[in-house]
Amino acid sequence: MLNISAVIITFNAESRLRQALSSVSFAREIVIVDCGSTDRTLEICREFGARIIERQWSGYSEQKNSGIGEARGTWILNIDADEELSPLLAREIKALEEPAPYSGYRIPRLNYYFGRALYHGGQYPDLQLRLFRKDLGRFDSRLIHEAVRIPGPVGRLKGDLLHYTYETIQDYFNKFNRYTMLEAQSLAESGKRPSTASLAWALLARPWLKFIRRYFFKLGFLDGVPGLLAALFTAFTMTVSYARYWEKTR
Repeated sequence: MLNISAVIITFNAESRLRQALSSVSFAREIVIVDCGSTDRTLEICREFGARIIERQWSGYSEQKNSGIGEARGTWILNIDADEELSPLLAREIKALEEPAPYSGYRIPRLNYYFGRALYHGGQYPDLQLRLFRKDLGRFDSRLIHEAVRIPGPVGRLKGDLLHYTYETIQDYFNKFNRYTMLEAQSLAESGKRPSTASLAWALLARPWLKFIRRYFFKLGFLDGVPGLLAALFTAFTMTVSYARYWEKTR
């Protein structure tokens, strides 16, 4: 098996953490980068023998890259605390051997909204590069939706990474402010001030075009009410992100 370090960043993540840790328990080590959890997060991590690094929050990319830097394995398996490996994905990863033909592997991510897996609306396969050689891969510097950058050939695995995006409406709003603020900050850092015309397009047209594309053209309606809410929330998040972008640059 590959010499794998599983890297997970945490903050008050007790709700689904046990499932995440259990799914990567085959790794040679589990590295946790925590930024001040006050719930049972660290207690649960210790139950799994994880190596805990306590670090002040510095952004998603920097937190993850710090964990990669501390890892002892030659391969990194990165998941979030609200994700877990499906049994098929775990078997695939455990079957990989050196010398591996790829520098990393993309993994299909299956997103769950309110207890339902979303296979439509552009939500699947949502490929994520999460297994990669430590000496080659690092997360980019984006404030949000950070991704691994890696040279060399990249393969693809078949098993799903299960992502429990929102279990309740409250979960959505708990994350909503943080995500829209980061998105607005990312837009503002481009140095451009939005014109009235571009802002009108971004606030009035783009969100609804995205909703129509996801819900109708990409068949989001086949995922029932969760599919409808996923398409609506995506449009709403875009609207508020651009409104906050305008507020930052006016």
